Amino acid sequence: MGKTNAGKKAKKQQKKMEMEKTKKTRRLMGWTLALVLIACAALIAFGVASGPQTEKTVEAKEFQYGKQPALGSESAPVKIVEFADFKCPACKHFDQTILPQLKKDFIDKGEVQLYFINYPIISPEADSKTAAMVGEAIYRQKPEEFWKFYEAVYARQGDERTNWATPDFLVQIAREANLTLDYTKLKKDIENNTFAQEVQADEAIVKKLGVDGTPAIYINGKAISAEDTFDYRALKEIILKAKGETGK
Repeated sequence: MGKTNAGKKAKKQQKKMEMEKTKKTRRLMGWTLALVLIACAALIAFGVASGPQTEKTVEAKEFQYGKQPALGSESAPVKIVEFADFKCPACKHFDQTILPQLKKDFIDKGEVQLYFINYPIISPEADSKTAAMVGEAIYRQKPEEFWKFYEAVYARQGDERTNWATPDFLVQIAREANLTLDYTKLKKDIENNTFAQEVQADEAIVKKLGVDGTPAIYINGKAISAEDTFDYRALKEIILKAKGETGK
């Protein structure tokens, strides 16, 4: 009897140990899965591919500077081009964390001029394109109001997985940002897709240059990596180098 009870206890203890081992394994797998999901979410949030990954030089004429919204002095020696989508979370991050420093250190001093080119990549056949056309309509009506709209849209940006950039909401954003516009004309331009060709022209530039994500940044024709785009110290060094190369 003693041996039988001892055997039962040993089996019971072994079974208990196996159950504990299984629980630990499951917990470990759970944590691993959670970390993978967090990493994936970070990649999605900070880059729809996040722009050019290798350095290449593009001739100024390819950007069609004269047709794009620009911020800063025309005589600035450094030209920065931003390809962006108003629905892109990484573009919002660039606007709210990098651009203020660029304005303070370079744009306001006449050393950098920033250009904006549409790249409706999140929902190219839906509200990404709507937002791009509204931006074009505002720029064509009053160029100086475009950058107010740019900042206001990113400040009110919705979930990229939803179609939040509707014509009514975008007009509301413009009104609440106190943009001085002819709103009757703006609504007609939106309804009639008046500036669809301008957005298509931007998309043609995107295709020709092989831009594969947003925001994509070019400095004096050279593509900047995603890593440097969001590292202001690195970006500043690139700008200073570009400025030095112009001799100004």
